[in-house]
Amino acid sequence: MDDLLSVSTLLVVGVLGGAVAGAALGFLWLTERRGPALGVWAASLWFGALACAFYILRPVVPDWTSLLFGNATLALAYGLIWLGFQLFEGGRPPVWKTAWKTAAGAVAWLPFAAVPFLRHEPALHAALAALVMSGYSLAIAWRLIQRRRIEPLPARLPTAALFAAHGTLYALRVPLLLFFPDFGFGVAFDQSPLFIAGLLEALLFTLFVVVAMLTLIAERDARHHRKAADTDALTGLPNRHAFFRAMETLLQGGGGRGVLMLFDLDHFRFVNDRFGRDEGDRALRAVAEVLHREVRLPDIVARIGDEEFALFMPSIRLDVGLSVAEYLCRRTEGLNLTDASGERIPLTTSVGVAAVADAGAGVEALMMAADVALAEAKRIGRNRTRAYRATSRLHGKMLDDWLRTG
Repeated sequence: MDDLLSVSTLLVVGVLGGAVAGAALGFLWLTERRGPALGVWAASLWFGALACAFYILRPVVPDWTSLLFGNATLALAYGLIWLGFQLFEGGRPPVWKTAWKTAAGAVAWLPFAAVPFLRHEPALHAALAALVMSGYSLAIAWRLIQRRRIEPLPARLPTAALFAAHGTLYALRVPLLLFFPDFGFGVAFDQSPLFIAGLLEALLFTLFVVVAMLTLIAERDARHHRKAADTDALTGLPNRHAFFRAMETLLQGGGGRGVLMLFDLDHFRFVNDRFGRDEGDRALRAVAEVLHREVRLPDIVARIGDEEFALFMPSIRLDVGLSVAEYLCRRTEGLNLTDASGERIPLTTSVGVAAVADAGAGVEALMMAADVALAEAKRIGRNRTRAYRATSRLHGKMLDDWLRTG
């Protein structure tokens, strides 16, 4: 058992494991065109494997040389892991600043090369290595926690806990190594059970980190795919399917309140025929921007048809909804869009408004009521809003439509 857990055996496992894992991440990065984070993480594993190789050379080179280059390379590996997480989280700091922070741990070993008496203090070497690993690990944990609300990936907090535990463990080793340098159970420090346990923990930590990296990337990909499936490609707004799903959720907790507005651009076929499809698309994006700019959570706006948009506001009454709809109607009319020749592109919208209090707390009933009101707005002249009320003649029209469609 002692042979299986010897320092040399564990270091060989570190070299092979780091090289293979680094090659796997590098292959994924190259073949799947992933972001730079995966490539940086691959490099960090290769440097970690190189550090273990330097430690293995200790019997054939001077001790301080093996320790110096091994620890400096390991520090650089941790710096690259930190850099990879910065890139993963979308950070793009200045190159000089990033390079300095990435290489800071490795640069910290320069005094050990320049000052002779420091070269022969293995406990001091180990304390500095533990301090560097702790600093980078805790910084990564904090960064992951900071971004948890912006991108709530399920693996984010477990990965932060992994780095926090690893960093705390190495932080606790620093005073032990500084104040009890001979704490080795009667053998050389690097042959002690404490050192072997630390090396074994580092190998297991590396394994779990690789799994965490791949899990985070897979979860982000899945999140992006779900978002793409729920997003209208032209305007960037939620699509019809996503809107109805979100509206259903809001209605369940709405307490009998809420207003649905359906917007339909007037004579939009003329816009496409007169100015071309590209200008028509630009007009749709402009209208989407007007609607999106006025929305505040938990309101939801979406493009649900070719030139049709929907807005659901779950906490307002019909009179407030009518005011919002009229305001957005005038904002659309006031859009100053021109084509390449300078000709103005006319844009107006008709709006149908329906409240939960009148139509009921069902998606289908609200849509039908708002659609009846929208048809009325179109009938009486366009570029205006109409509201569905349970006491109005529009209620009878909706019942007739419902009976006719079965």
